[in-house]
Amino acid sequence: MQTLEPSYQAQLQLELTGSRWRAIDKALVRFFQQQCPGLSALWLLLAGETSKASSEGHLCLEQQDAEAYLLRAGLALPDWAVRLAEAQVLISPAQLDERPLVYANGALYFRRYYSCQQQIQAYLQQGSTQSQWLRSQMSVPALKALLDGLFAKSAEADWQRLACALSASSQFSVITGGPGTGKTTTVVKLLALLQQWQRQQQQPPLRLVLAAPTGKAAVRLRSSIQKALASLALEPEIESVVPTQVSTVHKLLGARSHSKSFYHNAQQPLALDLLVLDEASMLDVELFSALLSALPAKARLVLLGDKDQLASVEAGALLGSLCAFAAEGRYSNATMQWLSALGDAPLPAELEAAVPQALDQQIAMLRQSYRFSADSGIFALAQAVNQGDLIQVQALCRQPKVDLQVLLQPSQLSLRQLVLSGQADGQGQSGFSGYLQLVRQQVRADSPWADEDQWAQEVLAAFGRFQLLCAVRQGEFGVQQVNQQVEQWLQAKGLVDAHTQWYPGRPVLVSQNDYGLGLMNGDVGICLRRDWQGKSVLAVAFASTEPGQAIRWVLPGRLPAHETAYAITVHKSQGSEFDHAVLLLPAEPSAVLTRELVYTAITRAARQFSLVCPQPALLLQAVSAKTSRAGALRLEL
Repeated sequence: MQTLEPSYQAQLQLELTGSRWRAIDKALVRFFQQQCPGLSALWLLLAGETSKASSEGHLCLEQQDAEAYLLRAGLALPDWAVRLAEAQVLISPAQLDERPLVYANGALYFRRYYSCQQQIQAYLQQGSTQSQWLRSQMSVPALKALLDGLFAKSAEADWQRLACALSASSQFSVITGGPGTGKTTTVVKLLALLQQWQRQQQQPPLRLVLAAPTGKAAVRLRSSIQKALASLALEPEIESVVPTQVSTVHKLLGARSHSKSFYHNAQQPLALDLLVLDEASMLDVELFSALLSALPAKARLVLLGDKDQLASVEAGALLGSLCAFAAEGRYSNATMQWLSALGDAPLPAELEAAVPQALDQQIAMLRQSYRFSADSGIFALAQAVNQGDLIQVQALCRQPKVDLQVLLQPSQLSLRQLVLSGQADGQGQSGFSGYLQLVRQQVRADSPWADEDQWAQEVLAAFGRFQLLCAVRQGEFGVQQVNQQVEQWLQAKGLVDAHTQWYPGRPVLVSQNDYGLGLMNGDVGICLRRDWQGKSVLAVAFASTEPGQAIRWVLPGRLPAHETAYAITVHKSQGSEFDHAVLLLPAEPSAVLTRELVYTAITRAARQFSLVCPQPALLLQAVSAKTSRAGALRLEL
């Protein structure tokens, strides 16, 4: 084996001096060289590759990927059994506190990711066992009677109803579904159902808590919960114990400034009986692991989200891994019979699995969209992209439906008109012009707003109706250049005065958490002129998640890192919904162009979606590129 060492050493030097590894990958490898001077160049190479893999969202470097890398580099494959024995100074599952890397399950992990994965696996195993026990304790007739009070009769399987039944009888459960399938409505009915069950069992109401990964996702969930409650007409006694306030995960856990630690942990658990976590596709494994540590032993957890959206930018694809077989059901015969008894119709036979897995018995997929009509172009395009149907994608681009607008190889004029009016022909009523008209309407005696907070709410709502989404940050159709171009167009139109950095109407997106100000990465605010202590000042208005507070005003000089937000990345748009979303694809190939990115952009649109595609071939390449991340959480279940 030592005869291979010179070739590994040569490749290591190539990586350390080349551009393929990031600076942090190289720094890590050099640190290991200093700390472990006798370590083989092979393991230093693999350590660097593991670091690079984590930057691409993988939990680990799987052995097959390590072998593929070595072969691409023209290197012979090692005898893994022999080489593993020499690397115990670097890797050892039995000594996690002492080793930076762990080799387990045929893969190389950073210790922290391996520890998180093991914790999550243990929680899922425990949750499956506890859920089976809970289900055995619940009376089917009693639960069905409560479900009948919340859902209308249906001739077919009502998946909102069945999702409620699954989650009501589970320690841990997942409700997944695409846009408009009623995830929020379902969870409101679930919370009402659980509180009704508690009352029926003569037990005190459950302490229910709602959370989301980002501030804007929390604001959106709060609004959706309030609307759903208003439409349900629950008994006042039950409605009073269904929460409407939503916290960010970081605030819920008690994030500490300049630290990855939280106030709430295993020693200081959260005070709750059930936690509902929305937009779970945005969760990475480290944050989810911290959340699990802070959950009381008997607390229930419900995850909501769209399994097909982009995963977290950090390592792991939590929701996608958990819901890998959600569309197939894969229910046991006992689960099939139990759900059929609680519903109005039997479940389709194809949802039963010959060899069922415990986790699948706690996952429900909502399968009917209530937001989009049968002839919706947004829904049709989202489905075609999600299924990788290139023929249908091309057909919809050639003949877009009424709620779709496709600009292939667009001109500067059509892009300018799209930005200003929402339509490439300049005849639309949306675009950025609408919210900027509101910006000019200061709060006066004759204005329709009671105060500046109400005015700011209207401005934020109007801005949120139209959004430009970019796949990349750099280049002609990247976030930075698009924002500069939009400012120039708005300036030329007389809609903004962008001669200085700060001006009324400037939208900003926070890119760094500031726990003191209550601002989180991804929060969007609008710079407005307001009265403050008798003076006219510029301040940035953010929607607040605090009870009794609609707007959080922050002076520009106090803001954490931020950027102009006429255009934002698709990743940053997660947790948001816009009446009209515009996706600007780049003109050059990029590794970030994937099916999940295009699908996520499309599903941000509620009423209108526009696709700007300078190179049509790149759209088809993106739809064909399905993301796969190493280290799926289901593998050990």
